[in-house]
Amino acid sequence: MPQETAKPEVILPPLSAETQKLVEHMQNNGYAVYDTLGKTPVGLKQEGMRYRYLNTALENITAVPSLLAFKVSPQQFFPAGSKNIPHERQMELLPEEQARVDREYPDTGLVVREGKLPEWPELALRHFKETSKAGRGVRIFGRDYAYAYTWTDTYDSDQPGAHRAIVGYWDEAGGLSVDFWHPDSVRPDLGLASLLEIPRK
Repeated sequence: MPQETAKPEVILPPLSAETQKLVEHMQNNGYAVYDTLGKTPVGLKQEGMRYRYLNTALENITAVPSLLAFKVSPQQFFPAGSKNIPHERQMELLPEEQARVDREYPDTGLVVREGKLPEWPELALRHFKETSKAGRGVRIFGRDYAYAYTWTDTYDSDQPGAHRAIVGYWDEAGGLSVDFWHPDSVRPDLGLASLLEIPRK
């Protein structure tokens, strides 16, 4: 449920050598890793993010700064089998993903979780800018990702049947879509893209 409002931008301390080594290992294994700073969707407009649609109720939502990772490959960005099923069943895939991560990165404290609404636009813009330096800006949720959407953990109220926030369909011409959908929506272009939260040490 949207509750938080915009906060001043924070400056995070440098990563420890141990965490930096873990980040580099994950990047070599196909993850993109970025610090999020709690930027709001509307605030990202000043940094170049465009929106095909941005629900006004979601413009100023923020989140706690976090060190986050996601699989870059379009084939792995959404966990296998996470589309065309209800959100409740999508959430059941996360423990399996957590177990896989624990095996691959033991004793690191990595947490597999659903993304918060403001995290995805911030991550999407950061990734686009970073990949643009290499010659081709990659839009997660864009063409290479079949213009798909992900659920987030943000609702429009705390009432039963409240609508859940989604992020996706990053159209090259129009921009990213950020909106609310009915929680029972089941679609072939609607998955649950998981995030990996990395403890800062």
